[in-house]
Amino acid sequence: MQVIVDRVDFRYRRRSVLQRFSAVFERNTVTALVGPSGSGKSTVLSLLAGHTRPQAGAVWFCSETERHRASPRDATWIAQDANVLAARSVLDNVRIGPLSEGCGLGEATRRAEQALVDVGLDTFASQTCRSLSGGERQRVVIARSLASTRAVMIADEPTSGLDEGNTRVVADLFAAVQGRATVIIATHDPVIMDAAAALVRMR
Repeated sequence: MQVIVDRVDFRYRRRSVLQRFSAVFERNTVTALVGPSGSGKSTVLSLLAGHTRPQAGAVWFCSETERHRASPRDATWIAQDANVLAARSVLDNVRIGPLSEGCGLGEATRRAEQALVDVGLDTFASQTCRSLSGGERQRVVIARSLASTRAVMIADEPTSGLDEGNTRVVADLFAAVQGRATVIIATHDPVIMDAAAALVRMR
């Protein structure tokens, strides 16, 4: 899914955050959204996720056959803090994504098991998330996005709370997704920038 931001304006009360902002996030490409704090990265992510609507312009999700305005049904969200259900198993935490999107239990389990293989946590499937490290929890959240039926993954500073080793693991995961999903990551992390195929710089 290609994502097009077309001349978007957005204001918070008296403060203008985005003025005729345009960008193209190519299909099945990992793009890093970079810029100083206050440049509007989180606002752009909220617009892409359909959580916020622009006051002018539009955000378009474009497949090979049609296009539509952004909605919360289009993208999965990876937050700064790994939002897991600590008392539930790793497998439950991953398959809750496709289950919430309408998949049956069998299909959701299949997708979740494959996603855990992709992130290297398949042997942790039956463990509860409270037993995992911070880096492992973030990998669970990424696996949930990989198991999703949605075409776009959006990540907001996904390595901000991780050490260098876990940051490298997460960067490698995003690089491995290249060619399989449209991934948009707001980041200050040079390791994540290096893993991305494209950069969108904000001022």
